[in-house]
Amino acid sequence: MSVEILKRPSDNATKYDLFQRLNAGGIAANAQELRNCIIIMVNGPYAAFMRGLAESQPFLTVLSASEDQIEKQRHMEYVSRFLVHTYVPYDGRLDVEEFIDEGVVTLATANETNQAAVTFNATFNLLHQAYGENALRRFQNGVPAGRVGLAAFESIAVGIARNIAYIQAKSDPTQYVRQRINGFWQAPDVQNFFTAGLRGTIRIQRTVPFGTAWFAT
Repeated sequence: MSVEILKRPSDNATKYDLFQRLNAGGIAANAQELRNCIIIMVNGPYAAFMRGLAESQPFLTVLSASEDQIEKQRHMEYVSRFLVHTYVPYDGRLDVEEFIDEGVVTLATANETNQAAVTFNATFNLLHQAYGENALRRFQNGVPAGRVGLAAFESIAVGIARNIAYIQAKSDPTQYVRQRINGFWQAPDVQNFFTAGLRGTIRIQRTVPFGTAWFAT
């Protein structure tokens, strides 16, 4: 039996590398379960903050996550992606999982929670009011169908978050969000987000900028 010892001053990258190595045997933890561990080590209160966001009812309704997905930390994964895509620019250097890993550590280290909470809650309250559990489902002939996927999440939820002050200044923010979601699914460019075999690195360079621009007009 091998024994690995990490002293308390060890840097976070070393700790994360050890988690990944230990994960090679037995029942493998998924990417978000490992990510949760490193967030706790970097900043325990920030991990609790993220957990609180993940358990908010409007978010869970919009996400439509099953009990099995929640058990596998899918809701925490989407919170991680939301915060990183909203606040950390992507330069194409890393693959998506590495980008989310580095981004969430950057955010946990910075420890800014007040504005992040306001933006998160405002975004998912608007989505909940606009379409509830159908807010991130693809609209086909005006009817929501299918499951909630990353492309819609990155375009719509992050797009709203990045423009939340502009949207809240509208006379009827909920109606504005409804109209923009309806138009989003009819936009020709959106079909490029769902191309078979599309790499995640390419997808987020399409979805996040498009959504940011879409909810700014």
